[in-house]
Amino acid sequence: MNKEIIKRLPNWINTVGQYCLCLSNDIDSLMSCYYLTLHKKWDIKYFYSFYGLYKNQGIEVIPNTCIAVDADLYSGKCFGNHLTNNINKDAININSLCNIGRHNYYNKFAGSTLITILSILNVDINIFTEEQKEVILCIDTMFKSYYFNKKQATYYIDTILGYKELMDILEKHDADYFYKIIDKYNLYASINMVDGYLQTDIKLDELNKLFGFNLELPSKEFLLCKKFIKKTGVPVENNIFSLAWTYKNSAIYSVLS
Repeated sequence: MNKEIIKRLPNWINTVGQYCLCLSNDIDSLMSCYYLTLHKKWDIKYFYSFYGLYKNQGIEVIPNTCIAVDADLYSGKCFGNHLTNNINKDAININSLCNIGRHNYYNKFAGSTLITILSILNVDINIFTEEQKEVILCIDTMFKSYYFNKKQATYYIDTILGYKELMDILEKHDADYFYKIIDKYNLYASINMVDGYLQTDIKLDELNKLFGFNLELPSKEFLLCKKFIKKTGVPVENNIFSLAWTYKNSAIYSVLS
């Protein structure tokens, strides 16, 4: 990770074992949580979608001890990757750290939360095989940024993240090559809450075989803490929980129900 960006990170990133994690509803969050648990000893205790916040049954809720992963919270500790309103000083988000907002929307970092976390944790990308790197590039369809704007993608992947090796992978293939990998592992599938338990159609067994790790959903029952309403457009509400500008003039966000 670029040294100037490292200097701007909130202090909580330097702790080990002090916090817990809130998983969100896709492979980007799940793989990110895996590496945070491995390196930081933070375990998944919560789950968030745009419709609800859930906690493991039986755990004590301790304020300010949870970190949302791949969720752009309006306030509170979180890792995210979309454009936000840049007001949350406890957020780790490349776009916010690089001062990208709606005024310069098309200069945005279009990468994953996973690649951000790997870079912050100083994980050597060369420990991964070529196929593993290809899957990493498929997370949140990060590969698309290269074919949209090679110069901009190179800036973020090489200069900011320090992963020039990924550029070598991108130069070998076209976008269709990566879409086939997404289909192979069903990476588009969501993680869903069904009767208190998490389920997904992501091919976790095949990913585990490829990476040699034990990527799995928490097996404990979850209980609903808060209900939300998912909205799109330009937000006018004051009770926003999370927000991501998916277009220059339109956001996806959740408000308390």
